[in-house]
Amino acid sequence: MIEADQLVFYHDPQDSWSVGTVLKWDGKKGECKSQDTGNVVKGLTADSIAPANADTLNEDQDDLMDLTLLHDATILRSLHIRYMRDVIYTNIGPIVVALNPFNFKIPWYTDDNMPKYLSESDRVENKLPHSWAVAHNTYHEMINDSQNQSILVSGESGAGKTEASKIVMKYLAGVSTKAGTHLEKEAGMAVGRKINLTSPPLETWGNAKTVRNDNSSRFGKFSKVKFSSEGPLVGSYVVKYLLEKSRIIAAGPGERCYHSFYLACRGKDAAGLQLESDQKFASITSGKTTSNKEFDSSEEYDEVCAALAEIGTPADTITSMWKVVAGILHLQNVTFAEDGEGSKINPSTDPDLSRAVSIWEIEKQLLLKELAITTMQIQGSNVEKLLNPVKAADCRDSLSKHLYDSEFSKLIETCNDMLDAPGSANWIGLLDIFGFEDFEVNSFEQLCINLANEALQHHYNTYIFQRDMDECRAEGIDVTSVVFPDNTPCLTMVAGKGGIMALLDEECSLGKGSDNGFLAKVAENHSANPFFEVKRLARDSFIVKHYAKDVSYTVTGFLEKNRDTLKDALKALMRNSRNSYISELLPKPNPEARGAKITVGGFYKQQLHDLMELVNSTNPHWIRCIKPHPAKRPLHFDGNSTLNQLSSSGVLGTVTIRKAGFPVRLKHDDFFYKYRVISPGGGKGRAACEKILKECGMEKKSAQLGKTKVFMKAEAFVEVETMKKERLRKHAEVAQAFARGLFSIADVRKTVLTVNSALLDEARKQVLKELEARRKREEEQRKLDADKYAREEAERVARELADKLKNASFNLSADEEKARKEIEQEELGLHKPFRDEQYRLACLIVLLQCETAETIARRALEGEEARAFNTFSTSGAELRQRVELEKLRIQAHAALHNSREERGRKEQLRRERNRVKDRSLVERLALPNAPEINIAAAEELHTLQQKAHTQVLENRLTLELLAVSPRTPSTTPFSSPTTPHPHVVKTLLPGTHTHSDGSINSHAIDILACPPVMVRKGQQVYVSSAQALATVSDHEPGGRSQFRVEFPDGRYLWCDVADVCDVAQAGWPLSSNGVGSAGGLLSAKHRNFSSSNLPTPENSPMTPSGRFLATGWGT
Repeated sequence: MIEADQLVFYHDPQDSWSVGTVLKWDGKKGECKSQDTGNVVKGLTADSIAPANADTLNEDQDDLMDLTLLHDATILRSLHIRYMRDVIYTNIGPIVVALNPFNFKIPWYTDDNMPKYLSESDRVENKLPHSWAVAHNTYHEMINDSQNQSILVSGESGAGKTEASKIVMKYLAGVSTKAGTHLEKEAGMAVGRKINLTSPPLETWGNAKTVRNDNSSRFGKFSKVKFSSEGPLVGSYVVKYLLEKSRIIAAGPGERCYHSFYLACRGKDAAGLQLESDQKFASITSGKTTSNKEFDSSEEYDEVCAALAEIGTPADTITSMWKVVAGILHLQNVTFAEDGEGSKINPSTDPDLSRAVSIWEIEKQLLLKELAITTMQIQGSNVEKLLNPVKAADCRDSLSKHLYDSEFSKLIETCNDMLDAPGSANWIGLLDIFGFEDFEVNSFEQLCINLANEALQHHYNTYIFQRDMDECRAEGIDVTSVVFPDNTPCLTMVAGKGGIMALLDEECSLGKGSDNGFLAKVAENHSANPFFEVKRLARDSFIVKHYAKDVSYTVTGFLEKNRDTLKDALKALMRNSRNSYISELLPKPNPEARGAKITVGGFYKQQLHDLMELVNSTNPHWIRCIKPHPAKRPLHFDGNSTLNQLSSSGVLGTVTIRKAGFPVRLKHDDFFYKYRVISPGGGKGRAACEKILKECGMEKKSAQLGKTKVFMKAEAFVEVETMKKERLRKHAEVAQAFARGLFSIADVRKTVLTVNSALLDEARKQVLKELEARRKREEEQRKLDADKYAREEAERVARELADKLKNASFNLSADEEKARKEIEQEELGLHKPFRDEQYRLACLIVLLQCETAETIARRALEGEEARAFNTFSTSGAELRQRVELEKLRIQAHAALHNSREERGRKEQLRRERNRVKDRSLVERLALPNAPEINIAAAEELHTLQQKAHTQVLENRLTLELLAVSPRTPSTTPFSSPTTPHPHVVKTLLPGTHTHSDGSINSHAIDILACPPVMVRKGQQVYVSSAQALATVSDHEPGGRSQFRVEFPDGRYLWCDVADVCDVAQAGWPLSSNGVGSAGGLLSAKHRNFSSSNLPTPENSPMTPSGRFLATGWGT
């Protein structure tokens, strides 16, 4: 189902399959815009558009059969991605696709990596696809199964077929000698070197420069690479197919004839061959280019001669081989002019004829006669007929073609004589054959070449389809209705009985046969055939609809090329050459032979039939070579050119075969996890997949469930993808609605908090103002009370000291020791955790008392009573203040030390639980089609919720503070006019402070406690350590300073003066149950603290006796 704004592959006439978005779609046609270039293509049909998504867009698989969607577009894109990463080999089922990199220095493909493949077991499985892997697997299949194998290498000119064949040959030589003895390894490597030595001569005589390739093989070659029963390489045998003879006498624009002609002109023996500059010869300059990157210099001429010598060619034979080449160059310079009803040689070209016959060592006059006259047998007698210039030129060309073709065949025989091993066990056939061809003008050669490719494609289709159906049957899939693409009708039309080739032979056998007569017969016999077409306006061509594409063939020259006859007289003339090598090139004339002579087409059909029988008897393997860009440069990729080659090489035929069956195949688990949104809660495995298919309404012909995989047609895959998108869209809508609700709530809370914040700030200012005024009033009163009390106490002490100093002196050391002992005894009643702190405090008190007493005594003796009075007044106040503050510090330190760690652990645990819960929620909401929902937004929302909760707690605390009743200042003894009251303690939590002038900022609130009390029996006091009201019941026996208090529930506790305060003096209001209201101790908290930071009676530290330690917090 195609929709607007959908991401798709679409077919662009300029760039082949491209990635883009659908702009318009009316149900039949639409427009797409390229994602890369922005170009818009209009008029696209459903066949020109394929679905694309994150799974199919950038898949990179070593085997293209593993692609989620097997389509021309996905195959082309995957090959492009890999090629731009310098990965040139890719599997597609049993085929290895090799893209020519035009770069032989890619690190992972250099020869030093070959041992990694050689070290593999019987099959290469964990390495990158490579021609080495094909050779490795082929060799071990031959050894293990004792069955002949074949490797079929094909591709267009310039795709790299020859190089791929060399790579395979080199690897076979290495893998076959890997496990042999030293002698076997040496012998195998020697055979491999000999095989490599045959390449330069065969390429010189059989390769040429084309517009697509500088070293294109212009013949087919099937090499039987032979091995002994133990496995080592022992030999090779080569069979050639259809040398392109037209290239012997001429070349197309931008191309050259065979390399041998140019090397003969540039070699050291050019003068002996009576050769001058190559520009002097009409045949090799017909293509308007004579230079080339390969086979173009005298050094390469020497290399070819050296290779010929090493494969066992005698020196005189090598010279004769070059003489044949040179004689053809001279003969092709000979032209003819009309001479009445016949023809004659142009006088200007007579020297060329003389050089040709001189080099070939034949009679010039006999050659002149045979070029001008032909002899025919009519009613048992020989009749001579003059040849016009055109027929004379045809006779000249025929002689050149036969001589060159025979020499090339003899070269192959020489190679076979050296390499063949008749007693070998098994062999691997290596087929290096021309790929499918379609030029502007296609002739007889192209028909023969494409016929071979058609036959090979038929073999491939049958083999691959059978394998594909075997896989389906093994999975339990019903394939009775599957029909694979069969090109048998096309083969029959071209090469069968009554086919195009047979009609051509029939027309050639007629004395008055013509090219147009052949075309008329073909059109008459095959006009109704769906694989044949003749355009109305085309008078000299017909179209064959091959498996790869439709090709138009021009019939001009078909009969002459098919006959390719050479007069017996010319054969006899050449066999009479005084050069022994040349005299053996052409076969002996056979005057006894009767009937129609075999044609080029008939001979080629027989060769092709034999080849296919040979290939069918082996286990085949395929290497398809592709030229990714016509420019022949590294990392250049042309989509249209590559797609055409994929089609012509049969790679896309694999897709067609798969499409005939079930092209989309996913394992059960992969299918379930990919499409589980369609049917959630259906379990896993096969049952879950079946439920999903049922939910999608799939019929058996569209999708089937195998034992391990789900098999789907391409249309079914599109339907399932559409269903998945629809379900995801619905889930996304729900998630987005929920998320929008959450964000709306957050906005409301933020607004409320903003309004409340202003109110709270105003309330906080009023509270702070009231507290500051009350603090000032209390401070003034404390100063007055302290001055009065200090004067009275100083007078009393001064009088007592004066009396004591008259009667006795101070024994400071004895008093100190006595004080320490009393402290130690008193220490026994304290709890262990605070024994050291209490001891240190007691010592401090005694030392301060002793120091003060000593100072007063000394000054009193000196008669400085007034100074003694002031000293005692100041020192006494400081002493009591320091003692009280020290006790409070010790108690607060112990409580905080015990509770802070526990509170920290609880807070960390709570925050972790919230974080996990929030992230889990976000992950459930973070669907692919809901981009506005993300984890960051959810975490921000959670933070706002925490702040709101904290603000609520702050509001509650502030309101409690506002509810506090004003307290009546009390008269406090032992106070200093210049120091704060000892029971006024500032508890500042983290982040709080006071201003430099002593005023309290908005983050800190004084904790106000009661003043100390003069204890008396029955008095009601507030016990700060227990945070409760109690009644004084009795003093401690022995005259100690402690006394016992009893609580309303019957408990009792021993306290000292510092632990209690007088409730009546503080002016606290009492509740009905006798417990102090919230006006007691007030806690200060930071505005950013959460409720978990506030200590409660449940998490406050306790002493072993059950008493709450003083922590600065009140009820």
